[in-house]
Amino acid sequence: MPSLDTRTLTIVRPVAWARTLGDLPYRPSSWGDHAVRVASRDGAHILVRQHGAPELALWIPAGLEPVPGKPFGLYLHPDRNHVDRVRAAETFRRAIGIGTSLRAMPYPQAARQAAMLFVHDQLAGGASLRDIAADLLRTMPDEWRASSERSDLRRLRDAAAEMSAGGYRRLLGSRPTE
Repeated sequence: MPSLDTRTLTIVRPVAWARTLGDLPYRPSSWGDHAVRVASRDGAHILVRQHGAPELALWIPAGLEPVPGKPFGLYLHPDRNHVDRVRAAETFRRAIGIGTSLRAMPYPQAARQAAMLFVHDQLAGGASLRDIAADLLRTMPDEWRASSERSDLRRLRDAAAEMSAGGYRRLLGSRPTE
């Protein structure tokens, strides 16, 4: 798999781990003024051009290409750039004319939630807070143990642990119990 820009979307045939776009058929030729396809060893890149400027970059992994005229899905890589990829998916949906974005209401906590998920996954993989900080921060603070960045990561770690222990239900809002 190539190194993907944060705004690059991965398009695949319908699979369990990719959100489908309903019954929208896979027809790149109908996306924007025109779509440029560039084949590579591991798959294909499609640049969807609108008004003469490349605006959307799409990646189709080899072996997962959607069938023309059939539904397809989007896979948003669960990395620290997840929020940027969701924004790219919203732009893509509007660009190909499916109406409103994936999330009609703006969600101000999205960046924090994505960072929390990243911290949780890294900790589950055995990384220390210092290792995570090295991935997330441009420069490490000189006094790591007394830094506000360390405190911020500890709060994210604690919030992630709370979410994974059932606190995620608060995100769903109040629902009547049956």
